[in-house]
Amino acid sequence: MRAVAKLAAAPGKMVVIDRPEPVRKPDEVLVSIAAAGICGTDVAIWRWHEAVVGQYAPTFPVTVGHEFAGHVVEAPADSGLEPGMLVAINPQIGCGHCKYCGLGRPTLCDDRKLMGGHVDGGWTEMVCVPVQQVFPLPEGVDPAVAPLLEPMAVAVHAVLERVPVRAGDIALVIGAGPIGLLCGILALHAGAAKVVVTGIGADVDRLALARDLGMLPVDVDVSDPIVEIGSLGADVVYETSGNAAVAEQALALAGKAGRVALIGLCHGPSTFVTTPAVLKEVELIGSRGYNDPTWRLVMQVLPGVAMQVTRLVTHRFKLEQFEDALEAVAKHEGVKILLEP
Repeated sequence: MRAVAKLAAAPGKMVVIDRPEPVRKPDEVLVSIAAAGICGTDVAIWRWHEAVVGQYAPTFPVTVGHEFAGHVVEAPADSGLEPGMLVAINPQIGCGHCKYCGLGRPTLCDDRKLMGGHVDGGWTEMVCVPVQQVFPLPEGVDPAVAPLLEPMAVAVHAVLERVPVRAGDIALVIGAGPIGLLCGILALHAGAAKVVVTGIGADVDRLALARDLGMLPVDVDVSDPIVEIGSLGADVVYETSGNAAVAEQALALAGKAGRVALIGLCHGPSTFVTTPAVLKEVELIGSRGYNDPTWRLVMQVLPGVAMQVTRLVTHRFKLEQFEDALEAVAKHEGVKILLEP
């Protein structure tokens, strides 16, 4: 079968290769891939940005891709999964016995394995996944949303678990990429009175989509976000851009007793003045990935937001066009880009 594989720890070194079809173990589900998403981490693996990929230790060749969904081919008899069932995949596999796995936080597990990073992922035709990582879509939900549920889980962890939106909050989302827009969708769904999304001139189409989805877009190249936020500042801020220079802006735009979630991964060091955080008693909270309970929350929330989430898909590429797809993501073209085997 075809698979997009990273061949070495160096820039590039990613090609389509032939790999044997996987053989399912008793506790695994064999899934035929319907579509896979691309995110900034995949671009970092392609270009081998050390600040991001240092956490991975793959055995090469490794099949890339941690955002994917597909149809069940085979599953354990007692799993409740039937052939043909459309499922989303949690690609993060914790060790199951460390302190953090015991606390239900496998995203902090030192031995966690990310499919598409440490072990083979979903940019291929078929893959075997541990049964506990497989989630059938709720009945009646548009199947097109399935490959977006991994990034949605990232946003759910940030907006509903780590830094929850309270009814009536003014929320600021820094960054108009897929994670930023998903945070905005979820903040509105959670009852935020106003969601302001910031981007730059190159994000014109993404900011237009934000407006269509009920948010207030701000191009920071020409406007000051405080005009939309209000003089008291934001109650919650979600920093999704991964821009090392933005942390100070996040603190400045947060109101007194505000809460700031750092979600984006920076490729370099960040220097900012901490005094505003002290004087305003701002909480600065990291939000990494998601945990196993997050995926159950995703499935609960999904029926109410699926229509908005599917609107993020703007481009579709065939598996062999993965380099064109990665280039498009790197250039901030469109919003969510999918690969289809």
